[in-house]
Amino acid sequence: MRWYMNMKKSEFWGAMIMFALHVLLFPVLISLFMIRWPHVLGSAQLNLIYYLTSAVLTFVFLGKFLRAQFDPLVDRLWGNFVTFLFGWAIYFVLAFFVGVIMTWLGIGSEDNPNNSAINEMLGQERNIIIAMTVFLAPIVEECIFRGGFFCGFYRKNRYLAYVLSIVLFSVYHVWQYAFAAQDVSYLLYAVSYIPASFVLCWVYEKSGSIWTSIFFHMSFNAVQCYSMLAH
Repeated sequence: MRWYMNMKKSEFWGAMIMFALHVLLFPVLISLFMIRWPHVLGSAQLNLIYYLTSAVLTFVFLGKFLRAQFDPLVDRLWGNFVTFLFGWAIYFVLAFFVGVIMTWLGIGSEDNPNNSAINEMLGQERNIIIAMTVFLAPIVEECIFRGGFFCGFYRKNRYLAYVLSIVLFSVYHVWQYAFAAQDVSYLLYAVSYIPASFVLCWVYEKSGSIWTSIFFHMSFNAVQCYSMLAH
């Protein structure tokens, strides 16, 4: 097994704690705060606090892991850059086929509730949302889904690591909307995140550094934000 895919047990459990906090607990606390004090902070400010808190905790729990992952990034800098570019090529191919499937299922990408929420917040607090989505979210989410689930389960089964990381990452983006609306059909929008989720796993595996997947995630979110602002 590749040495860089062998996450320490303490790091794995740190990632699992972050999953419980960032994916499950913090969103519930934010929802309760907005219900109790609806006019104190806007959604953009609350989300910034949410991601800042998660980013700080990520460095607390996984700081050594992130530091160690710099070595394979620097040692194979050119190869990682090529992997980064191939990742974008793979993404475009997968996104095309997933787009065809979503059209066949009658799922419009413009109706994606997560994208709609981000687009709305971009109109309110552009700089805050760009900082959150382009810089903070990739670090937190890659440490959880690629560091924790993909790297953590890779030692047991490579295919299980792919499935867990892809499914959980995709559902993560829409489960809150399905829960809030009490409508499981919102989970269908998780399909649109499969191409990016697969590529992030692939980029990490091939490059040998989670920083490559973090930078890919940053570039992906930057493109998404630019596309939303352009429209």
